[in-house]
Formats: sequence, C-alpha cells, structure tokens
Amino acid sequence: MEQYLGELIEFTLGKNQTRILDSEQNLYTPDDLEHDLHSIEQSVEENDCVINLIKSKAAPLSKKTKEKCLTSNFLKCSFDVNILDPWFFCYQFNESKIVEEQISRLHQGNTLCVKKLTMRSVSEIKIPLYDIKKQRMIGKIYRQMIVHKDLMLRQTENMENLTLAIIKKIEED
Repeated sequence: MEQYLGELIEFTLGKNQTRILDSEQNLYTPDDLEHDLHSIEQSVEENDCVINLIKSKAAPLSKKTKEKCLTSNFLKCSFDVNILDPWFFCYQFNESKIVEEQISRLHQGNTLCVKKLTMRSVSEIKIPLYDIKKQRMIGKIYRQMIVHKDLMLRQTENMENLTLAIIKKIEED
C-alpha cells in the first residue's frame, strides 16, 4: 500500500533567513543534516526528521541539532512513530527509486538553476507503507549500513595515513 507523505507527516517549513533574529544565529546547516544522518548516536526526537529541500535528502534530528533554528531550505517532519518509522522514512526518501523518480518528475520543467522542492511537492510524494515491524527492520538495516560504511571509510583513511607515514619514514632513513 502506498500513501502520500502529506497524509502521514506534519510539515513545518523553516524560517526565511531574512526574518531570523541575531539571537537565533544557531542555524541548522546542510552539514548538520549530514551529521544527523551519519551520527552513531541515536536521534533524540524519534518522531522528528528534517528534509533538505535543495539536496532532496532526509535525516532524523539528533540531540546535537534539535534546538537549532531551521531555515527555509529545510522542512521539519513530525509523525507518529507507530505508523511511520523515522529511519524507514529516511531510507525511502534518500534511497528509494520510487521516490527518486517522483522527485525527478517534480524537477522537470523547473527553470530555476537551483531545483528546490516545496512543502507541497514533498507532501504529494508517495511511499510504500509496510506494517511497522517491517518498517523498523528496514530502517534499522539502513541505519546500520550507513554506520558501517562510515566506519569502513574511516578505516580506509587511517590505512592510507599509516601507509604514507611508513613511506615518509623509509624516505627519511
């Protein structure tokens, strides 16, 4: 069964940057979204995710970023975790070919250089809605894949640095 995101999620658009007060300068950035998606720590607000409307990417909010002010490039997504699992939602939004095709269709005919999703267009995206147990299983596997991939990348960097240090040491001797 497929369902529109607008039927599952309550969306809140971030503030227009020109209207943000100096006291609200702790802004949520694209780097924060990447940190939230790749964080080993579990998110605190289990029912809150964020969508980057320019990059068309979603992530659960983490402890570190939950208090930050969202700009209009981001959409906060709140939903009932007994109906939609946050990590399953992120998997569907970030990796699903079904969603990717819908987003591509939304961008067709867009004459802007920066192709940005709107709250309305996101609400009209359909995702498959499995029973919550299956969603949680898929979401957990997706999260583990991200963590393992990041750890493997870190290990590769460490091996590269070690190898270069050994080569440098050999050259110096």
